[in-house]
Order: sequence, then C-alpha cells, then structure tokens
Amino acid sequence: MPALRVLTVCTGNVCRSPAAAVMLREEVRADARLAGQVEVQSAGLSWEAEGEPMDSRTVLALEHAGYTQPFEHTARSIHQSELPGWDLLLPMTTDHEAALRRKADQVPAEQAVPQIALWLAFDPAVPGDASDEERSVPDPWYEGQEEFDRTVARMRAALPGLREHLVSLLAGRPRDEEPAQA
Repeated sequence: MPALRVLTVCTGNVCRSPAAAVMLREEVRADARLAGQVEVQSAGLSWEAEGEPMDSRTVLALEHAGYTQPFEHTARSIHQSELPGWDLLLPMTTDHEAALRRKADQVPAEQAVPQIALWLAFDPAVPGDASDEERSVPDPWYEGQEEFDRTVARMRAALPGLREHLVSLLAGRPRDEEPAQA
C-alpha cells in the first residue's frame, strides 16, 4: 500500500480531475523521492457522469501537452465515508473545496480527515490574496478544444509546487499544514 493517497476532485470527474490525476501520476513516476510511494486517483462531487470515460477533449488536451495514452478512466463520485482513506484531496475550485470541507465536517471525530488544498494553491503565479475565480481551475466543459488545452496548461503550472508538497508530506510534515502561498 502506498505511503500517501491523493485524490483530485472536480464536478463530474470527466475533465479536470482525471486530467490532474494523469499529470500528477506522471510527476510521481518521474521523481525518485515519490515513485512507488504515492497513489493518485480522481473523483467527482456529482454522480451524474458516473461510469463515463474521460472526455475526449481532455484526452486530446493531455496528448497536446505531451502525455501519452492509455488514459484508463471511469468517472466516479466521492462518498463521505471514504474521506478518511485519503491523505490529500485536491479540489479544482473553491466551490469544490467548500463541498469537500462540508463532507469532512461530517466525518466522525475518531477518524482522520484528509488535508484539503486547492490544486492552484501550488501554482506560484497565484497570489495568496487571489480571488476565488483566480484560485480555481475553470470548467472547460462548455468550451472548445482550445479551452481544454488552456486548462491543462494552467493545471501544469502547479505541478512543481505540488510535487514538493508531496515530498514534504512523505518526510513527515503534519497533514493539516496548508501549502504556502506565493
């Protein structure tokens, strides 16, 4: 079993969170400090897309960014009962973050609650006093391929900071410590 379990979270689990999981898995595999020690999965807050594959525009955006297939994925929703099984939840938006915190508040006190940190909290270009909109990865669902490509590019900017945060967590940093903001 991996030392650290990470879950990326968006709305339907067909665009942002599965793309984030693909990118983060690649970061983990490429870093000797993390390889074999970190499990990365994704989920959505909504059940509406359960069972669906990754959106084809997301697959294309990942390919445009240099990631290679196979991108095996089946959308699923996160359930409150599974929260204690994760070490770090990475929501895409402040709304997702708030929903996860509400779910975490319902976890029995004797169970561990995972750290919850916005994906873009690890992007050094996002200042600590940024608006909710600036701190969130926008949903490309209703847009064209260019927006999906921009979304993947924007999410990639957070990977170096996120990678170092995972290294810190593995080194024993307390789970409830929030990432540093630029």
